[in-house]
Amino acid sequence: MLAAVRGGDLEGLKPLFAPELVSFDIVPPLQHLGAEAKWKNWADVFTFYQPPLGYEVRELTVTVGGDVAFAHSLNHVSGTLPDGGKSDYWLRWTSGWRKIDGEWFIVHDQVSVPTDFITGRSVLDLQP
Repeated sequence: MLAAVRGGDLEGLKPLFAPELVSFDIVPPLQHLGAEAKWKNWADVFTFYQPPLGYEVRELTVTVGGDVAFAHSLNHVSGTLPDGGKSDYWLRWTSGWRKIDGEWFIVHDQVSVPTDFITGRSVLDLQP
């Protein structure tokens, strides 16, 4: 997954997501239904940043029980925007996985950033 994200390889990401995926992604709307919606979000990310995209995963924790699993991590995204500006922030990622016909697929994920409830703004300068 890391190599695909860093390389802007959408085809490398597609096999990870179950067709019935429900994603609570960082961008509107509140939920994205189906793997194709998630693929579109990743395609948007890859066109929004100039390559290469910086992507780091820290504190990855995976719990497996039978044919279901969940994982969570802190992920660092950094890169150059189309106007030459820089973007650099940490996000929280949680995923639910299901083993289907012997293969693991993401059936749910949630991506979030902390929010300052007084200002209503995302807090993008926190670091682990």
